[in-house]
Order: sequence, then structure tokens, then C-alpha cells
Amino acid sequence: MIATLDPATLPDKATCYLATNLPRPGGPRVAESPHPPADEAELVRLYGLRHWVEQGYKQVKDEFG
Repeated sequence: MIATLDPATLPDKATCYLATNLPRPGGPRVAESPHPPADEAELVRLYGLRHWVEQGYKQVKDEFG
């Protein structure tokens, strides 16, 4: 997996986009956002947690029927 902020470096047929409400470091929304700024590495780390959240949700859903 390649994570980049530059769309020109992404392969044409293997591209997915990630939207977030986290401000970028030094960006114009840092002061008004209730969330701390997140750089590219932090976004990749947070996205990696998605799988575990979905697994936990599936297990709970299976338990409750």
C-alpha cells in the first residue's frame, strides 16, 4: 500500500481516497478544529485501526443476533 498526499504519484488503477475531518499540520483549519492536526503517518495509522473496529463490531453483532 502506498500512502501519499500527491495524487500525481498514485497508480491509475489502484487508487482509493480517504476523506477525513482532521486538519493537516499548518493548515488553515487547525485553530478552529476541536481535533489535533494529523499528518500522513497518523492518517495511515488511524485507517489501519478500521479493520479491528469492524471485526469487533461483527463479533458483537453475532453475539446479539
